[in-house]
Amino acid sequence: METVWFCLVAIMIAVYVLLDGFDLGAGAIHLLAAKTDQERRQILASIGPVWDGNEVWLLAAGGTLYFAFPALYASGFSGFYLPLMMVLWLLILRGSSIEFRNHIQSAVWDPFWDLLFCGSSLLLAVFFGAALGNVVRGVPLDASGYFFEPLWTNFRVGANPG
Repeated sequence: METVWFCLVAIMIAVYVLLDGFDLGAGAIHLLAAKTDQERRQILASIGPVWDGNEVWLLAAGGTLYFAFPALYASGFSGFYLPLMMVLWLLILRGSSIEFRNHIQSAVWDPFWDLLFCGSSLLLAVFFGAALGNVVRGVPLDASGYFFEPLWTNFRVGANPG
């Protein structure tokens, strides 16, 4: 039964990566590809109908992980608490910038929302890439299943990098 749940979580994460990858890419090139306000609105209109629905796959994968593998969920979410909170805030900033850009017409605020949309999309791509790299590299768990890595390092070679 664990294999079925693992495959379900993996499929949900893969679907999120495929669907939201387009949204993150559109946000990342938002300032470079579109020079005029009309072009920027076209980029936002291309992701408009689906951008918020794509995050449902991420939430569903997290919820399924919570119910199917509670020990993995607890150790992963406690060890990666700060990066997960940063991802949460970047998702909130990205969604807010899209909504405010579409609802408030202002020559003063439009560049701010565009920059926020582009920056949060770029940082989300970097954070998701770092998370995948850490999962592939391996996460050190102690005997009790607790995970901790220091946020800052002293750049010394040894067992304790912090």
